[in-house]
Amino acid sequence: MKAISIILLCAVLAVMASLVVCKPADNAPTVSVLRYRNDQDLEAIQQAIIAQYNQIGGTTQVHAPLKANVINPSNFRVNL
Repeated sequence: MKAISIILLCAVLAVMASLVVCKPADNAPTVSVLRYRNDQDLEAIQQAIIAQYNQIGGTTQVHAPLKANVINPSNFRVNL
């Protein structure tokens, strides 16, 4: 009886998983993490991005780059 229940549960989960698959919208925003070693790398990345935007038209505005500090959650006693 347990084997039948487990098989039935797996079958139901497989059907549910196949129904939940969603395709992202064509215009969905994306997030990219860009890593660079020095200011020259950063400038090259910015110029490549600007060149891509220039191909599709529109205006370009470059803001001052910001840095994100990496923290260790264990310093805050956060259990992940």
